[in-house]
Amino acid sequence: MPLSSTSSAEWSIELAAALVIDPEVRDRLAGELDFARTRLSSMHNPRLTAAVWVPYPETGRASAAVVFELTPVAALGAPEVFEEFLQSYTDREESGLSYYSVRTWRSTIAVGELVGSHNLIAHATDGPEGAVLEERAVIAVFPPGAAQAVQFIFSAESLGAFVNMPRETQEFVETLAITLEAAV
Repeated sequence: MPLSSTSSAEWSIELAAALVIDPEVRDRLAGELDFARTRLSSMHNPRLTAAVWVPYPETGRASAAVVFELTPVAALGAPEVFEEFLQSYTDREESGLSYYSVRTWRSTIAVGELVGSHNLIAHATDGPEGAVLEERAVIAVFPPGAAQAVQFIFSAESLGAFVNMPRETQEFVETLAITLEAAV
């Protein structure tokens, strides 16, 4: 997903056209893709990379997005500290956000220690529904001896996007390959 400040809606339109023939469905999918691109671009984070998952394009819906970045271990802390930070979101209320469920886990994968959190988050809306529920997984991988961790955030605005989000996102992260270089 292009995230530069100069990126435009063209990416969304072209991807939707490559995936869907029906013009109404294509336009709906292009709108969803552009909404995600605009939202992530507005973060103005040059270290951020993003992808979108569209398993059933004929529905006109993007099922989920994933963003990832290299984050200094000093900013996240040790895996134990990062897990405590993730747990601190339990029952947190912020402007327009309510965390209804926060469950953390730890694992070791081929490239290092993994710390994850699975969240259900209500985003308040002005519409009649009152809120939109987001399912989110946050995962950080701490490669041994590395100055940076790889941090992933998976987001789905539909509870049906994943059967088991923690397991499925960890399986995705387990495909990660890392090459460490000496610091200059």
